[in-house]
Amino acid sequence: MSLLFIPKKYSVESKREAVASLLENTVPDRDFYLLVIGAIILASCGILTDSIPVLIASMIVAPLAYPILSMALAIPARDGKLFLRSLFMLLISIALAIIVAGFFSLFAKSYFDVAERVFISFFPNVFFDLMIAIVAGVIAAYGLIRVKVGEAMTGIGIAVSLMPPLVATGIGLFDPVNSLAFRAGSIFLLNVAGILAGSMITFLIFGLYKERGAIKNNLN
Repeated sequence: MSLLFIPKKYSVESKREAVASLLENTVPDRDFYLLVIGAIILASCGILTDSIPVLIASMIVAPLAYPILSMALAIPARDGKLFLRSLFMLLISIALAIIVAGFFSLFAKSYFDVAERVFISFFPNVFFDLMIAIVAGVIAAYGLIRVKVGEAMTGIGIAVSLMPPLVATGIGLFDPVNSLAFRAGSIFLLNVAGILAGSMITFLIFGLYKERGAIKNNLN
């Protein structure tokens, strides 16, 4: 039987390290906003030049998953402060993406040879978008506990695609193209909802929300 499945224990230490790592990456500091703005510019260039590799680069760089994961941890942990901080980081990132991408696209289309229409398609599919995001959220949350699984975070970032549809929303709002803002915005919201649901389920199953409470008590 051990040839087919070898169970591993989840120690309290590994859970607390996972929570601490998540909290460390959910800080609205210079590094976070530098990565966000860099990812926005990369995604804008990728969309305007119809470049999938550049879009993939923006997905890898973007740190948007951390605020969503922290929100998923804060809800069962009943940590209002963490929830508000994470929500604030996500909302600021959304505002930055819409404004920077919108003005960048107007500038690029005014001075450079940019296609009149966006060729990379953004068409929401509720079932598949939610399924991908939920699975990504589960793996991302579980990867915080298991280092081996955590190495798959790059693939998760590419699969769930947060920054490209958000940037496309900004481009569509500033320069409407075939209801691009609505379509891309729907994909982004579905992805956020799926990651939030999937990661929250994982945090509940493995009891990471309890370790968040323990860490708070130790700090107090």
